[in-house]
Amino acid sequence: MDATEGAASALLPAAAVTQIPASVLGGMSAAVFLRDYWQKRPLLIRQAVPGFGGIIDRDDFLALATREDATSRLVIQHPQLRKGRWERHDGPFAGIDASMLPSSHWTMLIHGLESLIPGGWELLRAFSFVPWARVDDLMVSYAAEGGTVGPHDDDYDVFLLQGPGRRRWQISHQADRTLDSDAAIKVLKHFECEAEWVLEPGDMLYLPPGVAHWGVAETPCFTYSIGFLAPSHRELVQNYLGYLGDVLSAELSPSLRYSDPDLHLQKDPLRIGDAMVEKVSQVLQGIAFQKATVGEFLGRYLTGRQPASAFCGPRRPLALPLFAKRLQQPGHLQLALPSRGLVRGKQLFLNGEAHSSTPLGLKLFSALCQDRSVSLPQPLDKLDEPTLALLHGFYTAGYLHLT
Repeated sequence: MDATEGAASALLPAAAVTQIPASVLGGMSAAVFLRDYWQKRPLLIRQAVPGFGGIIDRDDFLALATREDATSRLVIQHPQLRKGRWERHDGPFAGIDASMLPSSHWTMLIHGLESLIPGGWELLRAFSFVPWARVDDLMVSYAAEGGTVGPHDDDYDVFLLQGPGRRRWQISHQADRTLDSDAAIKVLKHFECEAEWVLEPGDMLYLPPGVAHWGVAETPCFTYSIGFLAPSHRELVQNYLGYLGDVLSAELSPSLRYSDPDLHLQKDPLRIGDAMVEKVSQVLQGIAFQKATVGEFLGRYLTGRQPASAFCGPRRPLALPLFAKRLQQPGHLQLALPSRGLVRGKQLFLNGEAHSSTPLGLKLFSALCQDRSVSLPQPLDKLDEPTLALLHGFYTAGYLHLT
């Protein structure tokens, strides 16, 4: 990565506070979008978030790329070269600033911005017409003029919301998915443009999985990518089997053992008998494929993808009685930025943990996850003992904070 002193592209203005509208579908109902477009065909929405100014400016964004807890990467293109035209560098980038970068043709990307700065969850909440269980993260990129990550396709749905600056997008439904084997990043070897648009701040492009796309910054610009989970079947199986081994095996009594009091004489002692296969199948099916088991696995898996190091509890946590008193004073109970929560039935899931809850607890937890914060005081008559103990445990673990 060559340094070019003072050669960074023109500054963008500081991020402006933008009111996120209740609907980002340009007047289309969520039901119509899901019926006609979701996982079916692209959709361009002009001024989905009118005049969107973003939630972070360039210098603060580059500063995030220096953090150990940020997943960042820098892509530099050398369009004049036939080979070696793509460079990829993975963060963190100690001490980086715009003056250290070329004047054009570079892009910095940071994943999971909602876990790093305030404002990300508010933007994600505008996409709650898709269940929270499907939301992956908010990935944000800043590109100098000409910046791009090349033509590629994704295995998941994505909304590309244009922040400050302009970007030209081209798309293709081509069947050719051959990758450029000489590139340091995943780019298509061939790309046949079928449609193109220039997006201004607040415009948004929805792309279903598999639609090839190529975005190039016409001016220095931000792009906010709202991506959705689409785990492969292999990933689901591997994680589910791991869950069965780690969690359910601890719950099974060691006194439960294979038995066959109806064993019959077998002609070939080397043969695994059909009766044995059937007995073991019944045991495994009775444990592994109940809806409750799959539901708990999903709750743990979908909320537990962040590392434990993402959370930091208070240095001097309040004991439970003092914590209960604090909840009766003005302030807020806030989820930590990396925290993810879901509910199913009487269970709540937070950061990979599963907890049974009371109706009061589920109501408060749901409000906390939807709004990321609830106002205090919370009268004790609205907090039963199990809920209070649960909140205190989340507080000491750093999953939520008192402010």
